Amino acid sequence: MEFRDIREEKAVDSLLHTLKEGNYKKATLKLGELRGRPEEFMKLFEYITHESRLQDLKLKIKTVKARVRCLSCDWKGDPEIVRNGVRCPRCRSDVKVLRGHEFHFEL
Repeated sequence: MEFRDIREEKAVDSLLHTLKEGNYKKATLKLGELRGRPEEFMKLFEYITHESRLQDLKLKIKTVKARVRCLSCDWKGDPEIVRNGVRCPRCRSDVKVLRGHEFHFEL
């Protein structure tokens, strides 16, 4: 099975290492809207934990909505998502991402 971003695979692997040291039954992944699709991460998690003592762990994914500030018109809000990234929906300029790249676990 192939996944697009090795960083996420390493993050899931790190989580699994932590889980193996404890007796956790559930975990929550806070996933920024700009980081990826929840179903893709769930597939990765299920693939890595298949036939292990962690395969019954309940993983919940909470999506964190993206929010940006326009570098030209100073507008704040939801970005326009385009093929190569995000931009201001009002003036089509570059933006600073304020929220939406999150990728962290809560146990």
